[in-house]
Amino acid sequence: MEFKQPELLYALFLLIIPLAVHLFQLRRFQKEDFTNVKFLKKVIRQTRKSSRLKKWLVLATRMLMLTVLIFAFAQPYFPAENPEAASSDKVIFLDNSYSMQATGQNGELLAAAIQDLIKNLPENEEISLFTHNDDFFNLPAEELTTELQNLDFAETSSDFNTLNLRTEQLLKTSTRDKDVILISDFQQNLNPEDLSDASNINYHLIPAIPGNTQNISIDSVFISNREASEIDLKVLLSSSAEISEPVSVSVYNGEELLAKTAVNFVENEQTQTSFMVNAEEIPNGIIRIEDASLEYDNSLFFSLNKLKPVEVVIITQDTDASFLSRILTPPEFNTEIFEIDQLDFNRLNAADLVILNELEAVSGALESNLTNLQKNAVPLIIIPSENINQNSYNNLLRSLNAPIFSELKTQEVLITELAFDHPLLTNVFEERIENFDYPKVQSYYSLNNGRKIISYQENTGFLLEGNGVFLFSAALNPDNTNFRNSPLIVPVFYNMGLTALKIPNLYYETGKENEINISLQTQQDEVVHIVSRTEDFIPQQRALGDNLEISTSGLEIASGNYSLEYNNENQTYISFNSPRSESELEYNIPKETENVKIHSNIGSYFNEIKAAGQSNELWKCFVIFALIFLTAEMLLLKYLK
Repeated sequence: MEFKQPELLYALFLLIIPLAVHLFQLRRFQKEDFTNVKFLKKVIRQTRKSSRLKKWLVLATRMLMLTVLIFAFAQPYFPAENPEAASSDKVIFLDNSYSMQATGQNGELLAAAIQDLIKNLPENEEISLFTHNDDFFNLPAEELTTELQNLDFAETSSDFNTLNLRTEQLLKTSTRDKDVILISDFQQNLNPEDLSDASNINYHLIPAIPGNTQNISIDSVFISNREASEIDLKVLLSSSAEISEPVSVSVYNGEELLAKTAVNFVENEQTQTSFMVNAEEIPNGIIRIEDASLEYDNSLFFSLNKLKPVEVVIITQDTDASFLSRILTPPEFNTEIFEIDQLDFNRLNAADLVILNELEAVSGALESNLTNLQKNAVPLIIIPSENINQNSYNNLLRSLNAPIFSELKTQEVLITELAFDHPLLTNVFEERIENFDYPKVQSYYSLNNGRKIISYQENTGFLLEGNGVFLFSAALNPDNTNFRNSPLIVPVFYNMGLTALKIPNLYYETGKENEINISLQTQQDEVVHIVSRTEDFIPQQRALGDNLEISTSGLEIASGNYSLEYNNENQTYISFNSPRSESELEYNIPKETENVKIHSNIGSYFNEIKAAGQSNELWKCFVIFALIFLTAEMLLLKYLK
């Protein structure tokens, strides 16, 4: 116990005054004996004894009353357990990731945490608070309350290493003790085991515990097959727990329902489904499910733009290539045939598919351009002539890391073997046939390595694939083969052409530095906007020839469907979705250590801090004791005879 006014304790010496007075009043009486009043003497003796006891009791109560009054004026107190606790610099992290959409005992976890925080914010103290996407530095309770009431969920979340760095930034100028209050559900993807154990920071964890950890999520969607007006959408779903009942999955274009089905998870916690959609364009695609847990992963936004025709460049040398242009026709293909000596290299470099039709040799300039095209994933189809310059061809093929030509064989051989599992032939036949009108060749080259698609009866390759190059081993002119008359030629070349279809991303993830390329020429002072019904962003952009590269770095784009507009005209549709990492609902609350404490709720933390930082004042207790002793003295004087 300590005193705020210890000098007043010297007044205790003054207690000797009432004691001296009292002793003076208790001086001894002279005895006088009376022979005939024996009974009266007895009464007087008894009265003297009771009077003496009464005076001693009154003295004690007075002395105690004066003593506790002196103590009260000296203001005694018990010092605070942690006097610096209340004055420490505090930073609050409020987890606003999508996993906080889960429902707890008091409703949605984030909403309950915000209300609890508003209720317990200290009124006369400035506090810094940060979330996954916002920082609020040294705000009073009133301003912080306003910000909390407008708080929304973050599209992306950070791990604890990132949170610690942000904490250190907020507290870098502080010289006092540092308290970091973490209000979160402590999902596993936050890596809470990385919680820093820095000795100068005290961590106070306030777990937000969900009541239900069952959640169904739409994880992704992609195109498994696409033709001019028909697409096959593949949707992947997952569940955090076993689901016994079927789940309805719907595909919309805005508010228009395109398709609907139901999926079963059975024993697996992952499943998939497919939709065949007849549509050339879906600008506002949405895939939806019904699930009572997290809301954000019940929808997945996507955009499907009209296919741009594949730009096909056919380079030939004194050979008819019109059969190729009759197969690769609009609207899927835009085909142009060049003689080798009239080749337009600008058109070649803008091509999506290149076909070398029976060239005798490959020049150095052509080899250089084809090598650059391969770096941009442009497929190449090579049909050799019957008399090629193997050195020039093999130099090209080696630079492309493709199969190379070896010896020429001049013997008739049948084309009999088909790789039915190869993507070029997957949907060509209703069933695997083993006997049909086999085409044949008169001469062909041996090819080293490569994946065989179509083979001769001796199991050597007629059509091979390697590293984006489709390579025929024989010339396809009518003098060398009747393959042009075979029903195989149309699906084979058509499917090879489809490999050049540039299917853009159906959607992009928020929070990432996405780079989007569109075919557009812009003026120097004009920019492209990312536009929705409520938002308008100007992204980073740069011109690359006839294309424009757009970067979403630094933009806080919410999940949804958008359009890229230039001069108020739509150029293409794009969509964004949040990463699905918050859908797992796996938790890991760190254990208590010397500088890591766990509290049941926000109110209990602030109450503990307040109690630890406050001293216990005792002067009121001493005043109460003084009143008690005063009352006791009055009762003694009145009732004790």
